[in-house]
Amino acid sequence: MPVEVILPKVDMDMETGTIEAWHVKEGDVVRQGDTIFEIGTNKAVMEVEAPASGAIRNIKLETGVPIAVGTPVAWIYLDGEAASAAPEPAAAAAPETAAAALSQAEAPAAPATAALPTKSGLRATPLARRLARQNGLDLKTVPGTGPRGRISEKDVSAALILRSDPQDRVSKDAPVGGSRANGTILRDAGAAAPQDEGLKARDQHSESRLQPFSAIRRIVANRLSESMRTAPHFYLTSEIEMSAARDLLRRLAARHERIGAPKPSITVLIARVAARILRDHPVINASVEGEATRFHERVDIGIAMERDGDLVVPVLRDAGSMDMPAMAREFARLREGMAKRTLTPAELGGGTFTISNLGMYGVDSFTAIINPPQGAILAVGRTVDKPVGRGGEIVLRPMANFTLSSDHRIVDGVAAARFMADLREALENPEVLL
Repeated sequence: MPVEVILPKVDMDMETGTIEAWHVKEGDVVRQGDTIFEIGTNKAVMEVEAPASGAIRNIKLETGVPIAVGTPVAWIYLDGEAASAAPEPAAAAAPETAAAALSQAEAPAAPATAALPTKSGLRATPLARRLARQNGLDLKTVPGTGPRGRISEKDVSAALILRSDPQDRVSKDAPVGGSRANGTILRDAGAAAPQDEGLKARDQHSESRLQPFSAIRRIVANRLSESMRTAPHFYLTSEIEMSAARDLLRRLAARHERIGAPKPSITVLIARVAARILRDHPVINASVEGEATRFHERVDIGIAMERDGDLVVPVLRDAGSMDMPAMAREFARLREGMAKRTLTPAELGGGTFTISNLGMYGVDSFTAIINPPQGAILAVGRTVDKPVGRGGEIVLRPMANFTLSSDHRIVDGVAAARFMADLREALENPEVLL
């Protein structure tokens, strides 16, 4: 009997998914464990592996169309089996069985680092392979600049630029004028300008590059666009003194070193403080569900991170029950998993509150877009010494801007203001709370 390949369930609340791309074509011979297609959910993109070895047939070629979990999308015929029309689906298909054949390709979200060999032996990241496939580029023609000749997305992008108008690009060593900072030139500076306006338009167009959204970028774009369309945002900003927080972090760093825990960062401290005070502000930890408010017993804090230009939000589960060493360890684990692309969809969704810290990039303050269906997100700016009044004197103190974005459907201004007041009190006196 042929082996059924179904759309697997990769997350607890997943009901449908989309096939983002097929890695095989009708009639290809695959081995068990080969990547055969990519599945997209509202949180991540995963690679699905072949559950058996044989010839793959009856492929459902539609991509980007929502498909119910458990739906057969192909069949694998074992050696000696005659190919026929698609068999009837098995009576008791187990999504969990197929889900066990998953390996992550991309996380919400959000860019690729792990190199996977193609059938030709080339090593290329999933994003590189996808970009090449979308643009009809043969990876054999692309020189890889990564470890062991790995082809990255940047390598494919560079090859596409050269392919777009090769006659207008010459070597940087060529003895002609009009050179650019990157060593490429379009034509001799002394050459006559083209008379044809269409040629001018083409030359201008060759200066740009159109890159389709990656699956992760589509997820992020759709979710945040939905948030701005449906959630009436309002914003409250507080300037908070960080002297006590800085002192506490210095003391905690020594303690964590003694017990073998990672050095705590300001983001970890803010998450720890927020997790404690969110218990007293359940509406800030709530989410929108239709025309109702869902209050969560547990505090699950998402931490916005960047990976190769994409937004990823790993979640600190049950953050309210963690002490500082435990939270520092979990934060380090999530950050490493994010970089290595080993996080599962369950680790990238289901948060009840989100923190986005851009202070390390020198950003003074900003407003963040709420991650639906959550009701609020906290944006953190950099800490900088400022003159402030203390005891009738002007003194320098480290100050940071915190901006809370709230969904006015479930959060009122007074509720958000009370949360911000408690956040200020907690960060200016963190040892009392922790």
